[in-house]
Amino acid sequence: MSTNQPAENQTYLSARKEVTRWGVVMAVTYLAFVLVFPLIPNIYVEGKMLDLELILRNGFRPLIWVYILGLGLLFYAFWRVVKTLHQLSKEQPEQGKRLRKLVLGIGVLCGIILLGLYPITALDVSVYVVNARNWVLYNANPLMVPPGSFPSDPYSHLAGEYVDKTSPYGPLWEVFARIPIQMGVRDIGAGIIAMKIISLFAFTGMAVLIGWYSRQQDEGFAVSEVTAMAFFALNPLVLLEALGNGHNDMLMAAFVMLGLILWQRKQWAWAALALTLASLIKLPALIIIPLFGLTVLMEADSWRERLIRGLGIGAIVLGVMLISYRLMGPFPEVFSGIIQSFSRRSFSPAYATYVIVRELAPDISKFILPNTRYIFLLIYAFITIALLRRKLTLLEAGFLAYFALIYLSNAFRMWYPLWFIPFAVLNLNSRTFWRTFLFSLTVEFSILSYFILWRWYWRYWEWGLNGPLAAYWDYFKIMTPFTVSWVFTLPFLADLIGRLKDKKKFMEELWV
Repeated sequence: MSTNQPAENQTYLSARKEVTRWGVVMAVTYLAFVLVFPLIPNIYVEGKMLDLELILRNGFRPLIWVYILGLGLLFYAFWRVVKTLHQLSKEQPEQGKRLRKLVLGIGVLCGIILLGLYPITALDVSVYVVNARNWVLYNANPLMVPPGSFPSDPYSHLAGEYVDKTSPYGPLWEVFARIPIQMGVRDIGAGIIAMKIISLFAFTGMAVLIGWYSRQQDEGFAVSEVTAMAFFALNPLVLLEALGNGHNDMLMAAFVMLGLILWQRKQWAWAALALTLASLIKLPALIIIPLFGLTVLMEADSWRERLIRGLGIGAIVLGVMLISYRLMGPFPEVFSGIIQSFSRRSFSPAYATYVIVRELAPDISKFILPNTRYIFLLIYAFITIALLRRKLTLLEAGFLAYFALIYLSNAFRMWYPLWFIPFAVLNLNSRTFWRTFLFSLTVEFSILSYFILWRWYWRYWEWGLNGPLAAYWDYFKIMTPFTVSWVFTLPFLADLIGRLKDKKKFMEELWV
């Protein structure tokens, strides 16, 4: 015992040093992002909303390398930390637990730094502030009154594409967003920081739930709580999209995680309430509720118990949803923003297919976007059947359902992978690790094609303007297939590796 103890302690100290080293690298990199793309003063620039490419104009283009190289460094550091923690936890499970506070501290530190980052991939966080201001200052319910109703407001232009649209978010989110405005935070810069702080609290709460209260689906598989927590809390996609860009998907994901952990602890009623609250933040959380309900019914010991659980879940979900929306206004007006959101089109496999087919067969292309939802419903039905046949668990079914939803939506946004991360975290194996890691990687680097490649280079490329693709040389026809093709294919590289390697070994390790 005494012989092994120094060696065990040395292994722990070495792992702690490694985690600390790469944690510092991550914090410094995020600080560099904030210095190059600061929220203040960029948010006060008059005119249209800024994005990364606009910030870098007028001689600042070389600074794009700070972002490109920084992203690569962040993902490498993230991988090194998760690998270190996984190896330590396999060898010394109790020692691994001692690093939970360190990992949480690194994540929170990075989150605090990112409060000062200009939201360079999307300015949705400013829409939260504008809607909340309008609700407090003008008594304009955001679910019923669009920001454009107040053109004289100094920040109405920051509503961007939502200026003439009512809020597509749930009542609970609008209540959360109202709190800082009600407390006197009226300035747009301070308001954005306040919204980010809400996300930071949600991020911290979710990290604590994972690190101290969660259980892995396969308890025999040596993925520890600290590994799972690092996989969430140090993921650059999570930090940049949830905290740097302040998306409210972080709060939705936190409630989903709370619901899943309550379900793990056999508290199905409280779990149903948590998942319902998640859907009152953003509607995509509804996807998991039917699968959760079926799982709870299948876990019951008798038909009488199934009846009680079914009625209980139905009462909680429908009751809380209907009461919450009814308090916000009359039906169906309060759902107008949600209905409008279904008409979005952009950078998804479905939209890329439409763009390509439209050039070859315009009449056929008309049927693509209106019918992709039915393909999703078909896949969702197969997932449900597999769940009923016990071929899938709730965590596996939820992961696949959100993956399918993202792939088959008519519009894609860079923060959508946050939706399936709770399911990957609680069922962490090679497949979920690599799909999530690679999707996070390709999504974050896709900003180059969204903003940089076309605007700076390809738009004026002589071969494009006068070459064989000249007739098609515009942004959406070129960049949509290009961006979608690599963003949505690389996440399946893990499956290819799994087929080429020994399947059992592949599933028992986070990497092969």
